[in-house]
Amino acid sequence: MILMNGKLSMRHKAMGALIICALLWSTSGFALKSVTTLDSMRVSGYRCLIAAVFLILVQGKPRIEKKNKWFWTGCVAYAVASYLIVQANALTTAANAIILQYIAPVFVCVFSVIFLHEKMRRSNFVVIGAVLIGLILFFQESLSVNMAHTVGNIVAVMVGFVMALQAISVCQVQNVKVVRSVVMLGSLLNFILCLPFMQHTPAPLSDYLWILFLGIFQLGLSYSIYSWAVNYLSPLEVILIPAIEPLANPVLTLLIRGEKMTMNTIAGGIIVVGSITVWSFWKEIRRKDKRVA
Repeated sequence: MILMNGKLSMRHKAMGALIICALLWSTSGFALKSVTTLDSMRVSGYRCLIAAVFLILVQGKPRIEKKNKWFWTGCVAYAVASYLIVQANALTTAANAIILQYIAPVFVCVFSVIFLHEKMRRSNFVVIGAVLIGLILFFQESLSVNMAHTVGNIVAVMVGFVMALQAISVCQVQNVKVVRSVVMLGSLLNFILCLPFMQHTPAPLSDYLWILFLGIFQLGLSYSIYSWAVNYLSPLEVILIPAIEPLANPVLTLLIRGEKMTMNTIAGGIIVVGSITVWSFWKEIRRKDKRVA
């Protein structure tokens, strides 16, 4: 009983840690929008390079698992997701970018069936249907208002796809140092891929200060905490618990950058975030009932 309570205690601490991560991640919207001159390749590459250096200072050299396919899948997924997040924020609103990324749990369900051979439950189909309704609201408006927003929304959905693959991968690794190493190598890979396409034009000091903030706090510190928390949670929990991010991100961007949300964005966001959050609570209650029984 003590052992069980100990496990539950660590699990609850991991949940709290992910909430802190979500608060740090939610700063991406206004911080990325505050970069005025640097091109997306420099933003993505420098942000990831700073994060990699920060994590190396925290942990030391990365611990590489050469024969672990999930390790390498996680590295690639992280590198791609980091770049797509920057592109999504550049092409659409911060609210659209973050809320559309939040459909990642739907992809986690699909990947869990394909890669982990788990069964798809009827409740999963219900939440997938609700998410699709939310997506229709997003794309209906972006198609009629601005084609660039449509492209940005598509990129944001792609972020959700890649982030789901990242969540599946790191939850199979089950080691703090190895998960941090996934982020380190993924960040370095991102920088290497972006480097040939960077535009070397002058930029104000404020742009570099924002990149420094993004690299140290929004990525480095958050993923240092994240790498510990994922060892005590399921892939679905790793995606679902930081539900505060899609709520806090557009609010912070509104307050700091003045970027407003449309009614379709608000309605679509409520449907997407609300349905997935309710679904996660329902699954948690079912999990507890089964444990008691």
